[in-house]
Amino acid sequence: MSESFTLDIIYKGVPQKINCILRVSTYTYRFLCQTGNTDIILEKDDEGLWRALEADPFSENKQKPDPGLVKALLEEMARITT
Repeated sequence: MSESFTLDIIYKGVPQKINCILRVSTYTYRFLCQTGNTDIILEKDDEGLWRALEADPFSENKQKPDPGLVKALLEEMARITT
């Protein structure tokens, strides 16, 4: 079962809509979020903090996500899941 939702964040004064899908496995969950043309996986690390991973780090055609936007996305995930 996967649930989709949209995160509304403001980055550099511009509203951003980030589409995400919840992916549940046996003991954990991840969120697959699309920023521009790059898919990012958001998950908690061993310490319970949010981290971001590129869904396909070896793709040559995709543009790297803006680090500031990824940071804002992680902060929003931490805020809404606390």
